[in-house]
Amino acid sequence: MTPFLWCAVAGCGVLLLSIVLDGLFDGLGLDDIGFDGALPVLSAAVGVFGAAGAAVQAMAGEHVAAAVLIGVPLAAGLAAGAGTRAVWVRFRRAMPRNAVPMTPGELVGSRVRVLWWKDGRGEVVALARGHQATLPARSEEPLRTGADAVVLEADEGTLVVTSLLLES
Repeated sequence: MTPFLWCAVAGCGVLLLSIVLDGLFDGLGLDDIGFDGALPVLSAAVGVFGAAGAAVQAMAGEHVAAAVLIGVPLAAGLAAGAGTRAVWVRFRRAMPRNAVPMTPGELVGSRVRVLWWKDGRGEVVALARGHQATLPARSEEPLRTGADAVVLEADEGTLVVTSLLLES
């Protein structure tokens, strides 16, 4: 197999795996050092580079200049990467921001309302990014039903809250 076919197989394989096993490759850090969606964009570009290179090599045979043999696939790969990036950005903008439910950890510092309270434990209702959740809570100070509280920390799914003192 030629290096172009290896690039096509590797690019398409990584692209397919990143789609099928969504989230598995997130720990590689490509999004941190590059941009959001770096893995699909780069793998699409490498796959198209390899496929275009194999096509040019098959059509032209042995009698092709090195500039054409590398330039045409390189241009196709860059165009595919740019197109994939544009589609990725478009889809990210179209996705609603509240599509992912909130986690207890992101409620730290937010205001919650006490639903019921007894002996330092109870339930609070939190509203964040359009989602409403009822979560268990605990506090060192006495709270009453209907009171507002502030989340200090999230400890294994249980919120640690304190009363919200409003100054007038």
